[in-house]
Amino acid sequence: MRVTNWMLLNAAIYDLGALREKYALAQRKVNGRSLERPSDNPRAVVEAIDLMGAKVRFERAQEAISQAKEWLSAGETRLTTMLDLLQSVRETAVQFGSPASLEPSARENLAQQIESLRDAIKREMNARHRDFYLFSGWSTDVLPFPDNGTGGVTYAGGVDQVMEREIAPGYRIKISIPGNRLPVSIIQDLTDMATAMRAGDTVAVTTTHLSKVVSAMDRLISLRSELGLSYQHAEQYENYARDGLVNVEERLGKVSGGDLAESVMEMTEAYTAYQTAIAAFSKALPVSLLDYMLR
Repeated sequence: MRVTNWMLLNAAIYDLGALREKYALAQRKVNGRSLERPSDNPRAVVEAIDLMGAKVRFERAQEAISQAKEWLSAGETRLTTMLDLLQSVRETAVQFGSPASLEPSARENLAQQIESLRDAIKREMNARHRDFYLFSGWSTDVLPFPDNGTGGVTYAGGVDQVMEREIAPGYRIKISIPGNRLPVSIIQDLTDMATAMRAGDTVAVTTTHLSKVVSAMDRLISLRSELGLSYQHAEQYENYARDGLVNVEERLGKVSGGDLAESVMEMTEAYTAYQTAIAAFSKALPVSLLDYMLR
């Protein structure tokens, strides 16, 4: 059988098509899209779907952990500030016990300091995070500690309502402290301490009221430790989620696109083979008018 130019041309077109498809596949690998249809590699497609699901779960876990850490950090900061303010109250109460504080002007100055510290503590108890009250339980839009009209405050939030976040499948951590667990009565105690200072009642200030301040500080330290423990758990699971996401992305890259350097090399080789074939076919095939007439 005589091999005509038309037969050579058809063979060349077929071979060039195969090389072009190989080059296109290499390009998709470089772009991370080697799996575009289930027929490309059914087993790899199933694995890629599972990996994408795992990736979404890890990303959601990271987002939940980030939100949890923000709440925990905000709550811990407020508790620390309250502790610092109560420490200043404690120092002021001790100072009141000295003979130099028996003068009326000195007593008034110390009483005003106590009232100023009391108001600062009250502001911290009513603190917000992103427009949500930190210590009002689930009722984050309700002012947790309104004034009661007698120098103290009452708790208006949800009793024993704890905010939680799920940071891993089936694992939740608490991210807030309900306001009823704070030393709410300390506001009234500080009001009474200021009154005792103005009256010159050294015994009441340095014993009764001072002991209440110490008790309030102990309560805040305990609550801060609870938030700190939750923060440690959040960081631990954040590391797990980050490592898991890296492993999933690496495996997903191998399944769907492969190693980038290897894919670039494959693409370069495919492109070179394609261009070489075009040049070879163009030289091998006759191009004269007589040759086309005799095909």
